[in-house]
Amino acid sequence: MNDDLPNRFPHSGAKIRSGTGAVASALLAGLLATIAPRAQSLTARGFEGMEEPRTVPETSEWKRTSTHEDVLAFLRKLDDLPHGKRLRRHVIGKSSEGRDLVLVTASREPLPADKNDRTAAAKNTGLLRLFVNANIHAGEVEGKEAVQILLREIAHGGHEDLLEHAILFFVPVYNPDGNDRIDRKNRVEQNGPDGGVGTRHTAEGYDLNRDFIKVDTPECAALLRTIADIDPDVLMDLHTTNGSAHGYELTYAPSLAVNVDDGLRDFTRNVFLKEIRAAMAREHRFHVFDYGNFVRGKPENGWVTYDHRPRFGTNYFALRNRIAVLSEAYSYDSFPVRTAATRAFVVETLHAAVRHRAEIRELANAADEQCKNRAVAFRYDSELEDPVVDEVLLGQLDHEEIESIGRRSKRVPGVEPVKIPTRVAFVAKKSVPLPLAWVIEKPSSHVRALLEAHGIEHRFLDAPEEHDIRDFVMTSTKKSRRAFEKHHERAVEGAWSEDAHEATVPAGAVWIPANQRLARVAAQLLEPLSEDSLTTWNAFDDEIEAAMQSAKVHPVHAVVR
Repeated sequence: MNDDLPNRFPHSGAKIRSGTGAVASALLAGLLATIAPRAQSLTARGFEGMEEPRTVPETSEWKRTSTHEDVLAFLRKLDDLPHGKRLRRHVIGKSSEGRDLVLVTASREPLPADKNDRTAAAKNTGLLRLFVNANIHAGEVEGKEAVQILLREIAHGGHEDLLEHAILFFVPVYNPDGNDRIDRKNRVEQNGPDGGVGTRHTAEGYDLNRDFIKVDTPECAALLRTIADIDPDVLMDLHTTNGSAHGYELTYAPSLAVNVDDGLRDFTRNVFLKEIRAAMAREHRFHVFDYGNFVRGKPENGWVTYDHRPRFGTNYFALRNRIAVLSEAYSYDSFPVRTAATRAFVVETLHAAVRHRAEIRELANAADEQCKNRAVAFRYDSELEDPVVDEVLLGQLDHEEIESIGRRSKRVPGVEPVKIPTRVAFVAKKSVPLPLAWVIEKPSSHVRALLEAHGIEHRFLDAPEEHDIRDFVMTSTKKSRRAFEKHHERAVEGAWSEDAHEATVPAGAVWIPANQRLARVAAQLLEPLSEDSLTTWNAFDDEIEAAMQSAKVHPVHAVVR
């Protein structure tokens, strides 16, 4: 069990004897669900006396979550704390309804208010840059509340060991419009808060965690600009999942994209996340595991992760040769337990990054150089890796009907460790070498805007140029009948021509060199067989439809000389 429970929930007065293993974790979860309404503030061990000011959940006995204005008001209160000057707020953009997207920086020495000065100052320190994004799905509120608590601790003088080696960047409310659509009928199955939560989607109906290729939203455009400016070494995205009846307080995933640098991928999975997992059990008594669900809801069918496509934020950001980590609290735990687990996971991830700061920078620099030297190939035709038998904790749920709203699910004591097949990563079956460059002869304004949004190096030809070109010849194309994210996704079949031919590339064409730091992102966007690309999201629809009536050549060409 957990002898330090009163330190994390200091007003509960509970005493628990230590037990063993996964059963202890489940019993703790059940007890915390019982005492949660009596908890007034979420105080981690070593941070006693840092409980003021209190967040909305703490002042409401964990019955309500924060509105966007509640969060801004809370952040303003932190200015008056002993080390409040270590925090600085920056508006990085506006939501579709005009709400501020606020970035909070935490550093020993306050960063300048001006964006350009802020970026230069952060990079000139040589300190690690660690970025935490919360509330992308505004019904999943635990990240938003955990970030506020962490910022409060910093403003009281906490986390000095992190600030010695890193600058921290937090977006507490990435989806402010969805956040303020609080309703008790949102995420009914989730175990609180009783006052309701916001919506998964934005005011315009977009899922921000499907927008990182197509960039349809002002929120995503603002975040991409900010990430390009800051260039964080590690990025976290904070969520809450429902799904299977498992025995974990939190599940996690690295980037699952198949085009992530091998060195960064192996380090993140085999060293970084394993250390964090051990620290979560050792320091917080929380059990965590690779994100996934039981196949068709049955443990005997195995445990499988989600999706490799970089429309998802953490999958995308690792293509920029940096580390990305997904955090998923468990919606059937109580609200304070979910918030505590999220806070703990963020803290342990930041600590792991600081411990490995030299190795992280070395791996990232090596990945950058590989891209600049075109020493990478583009992988596609992806599938789940072969299953590996591992121990997974089964959990149990209880359900209650809430009048006029629906059924709520809650974790109950009791877990069972079982050995089952797990599949938590993807592998690509095919690859192609990168060309010298990609060229688009008549780029639309939309394509030009997307290249800018992603920070891809490119230039426009002032005059015609002669080059050896390979064409992608399409044999077929199809669009989905059902709209998704206001698009009908497109796929093409075909192959690159084996032989290059001399061609005159006209003035006005856009040239995208492959020898650039963001070559993996560029390839993801441009390669015709990419599984999540500008082609997928209809950026070339007019050109493709016209080409299928003639030479069937895709509008993106590969320059080989």
